Amino acid sequence: MQINKERLVQTFCEMVSIDSESYHEKKMKDYLMNIFKECHMECIEMPIEGFEAGNIYAVLKGHTNKEPIMFSGHMDTVSPGKGKQAIIHEDGRITSDETTVLGADDVSALASYIEAIRTIEDNDLPHGDIELAISVAEEPYDAGSTYYDFSRIKSRIGYTFDLAGQVGLAALEAPSIISFKINVNGKSAHAGFNPEDGIHALKIATSAINRIPNGHVNDKTTVNFGTIQGGEGRNIVPREVTITGEIRSFDHQDALKWSKHIHTVFEEEAIKEHASIEYDDYIHIEAYKINEDEEVVERFKNACHNLQLTPRLISTHGGSDNNRYVKEGIRGIVVACAMNDCHSVSEYTTIDELEKSALLALHLMID
Repeated sequence: MQINKERLVQTFCEMVSIDSESYHEKKMKDYLMNIFKECHMECIEMPIEGFEAGNIYAVLKGHTNKEPIMFSGHMDTVSPGKGKQAIIHEDGRITSDETTVLGADDVSALASYIEAIRTIEDNDLPHGDIELAISVAEEPYDAGSTYYDFSRIKSRIGYTFDLAGQVGLAALEAPSIISFKINVNGKSAHAGFNPEDGIHALKIATSAINRIPNGHVNDKTTVNFGTIQGGEGRNIVPREVTITGEIRSFDHQDALKWSKHIHTVFEEEAIKEHASIEYDDYIHIEAYKINEDEEVVERFKNACHNLQLTPRLISTHGGSDNNRYVKEGIRGIVVACAMNDCHSVSEYTTIDELEKSALLALHLMID
């Protein structure tokens, strides 16, 4: 079965031109809902208080006894994402003008789904229910899918097209992500006249950080201190500094352990200097692992083989909406969908990879 490559590329380019930075996805939401309705899909928006647009649930009702299958993606792009335009090069590469991201993350997924569904409709191909779960604000730690109404989703298995790399790649494992923020509260004093009267918040912070490993702390977990801010002037003992960072781990309990350890170390260093700290952490998503012998993986491998693609199964240190779907009981994997150098102005896709992505979506929907 073939897809309409020209229509696919046109759809992709149209969607790239829609501004849809995180929390500003209304135009993209309207575009998608119009397309889904044109494809005879039942479609609803799930409004979120304080958000410009809500998540989308759409379903193409099946006419066979096949079980429903879910496909997910997200509407938002990272910055700089205003005024994007797709440029098609003679070698088939598609880029932006390099003043913005391209937005293939995650437009390539959405365009693939749309073309696959249009092909199903054009050729009256048999299928079960095809459910689309499309979120807003995925880029800022999957914020939008936090509000998804999972009671609507009937599928037991699902595919999230949201992975960089050649089509045929899929991630079966992804980490927990915990962010943390630490305020160290000391006491200011003049650094020249009476420094001994101050409590040096920056010194406390650096002493604590020096006791905590950074990067890979074991074979499953990474710790990173990302920002530090504070101080009032070069000649003033800093009374307050704020440190932020994150923990990622394929073992959720290990992530929690490291968060507790960071809290403890900062408290110990503060107590030594008669200072205090405030520690806040936030669990954005929880780790999951899908086994290679599960149905969702076998179906993916079969679809790849039908397209003469080599399936490659990996773990990823990146999170996605799939973390939330798995937590809700939907066995899902994250699939590469023709996007490269994401989150940069060098982002690109190719016409050949877009075609493979759409064909993969089609085979997963009907096989």
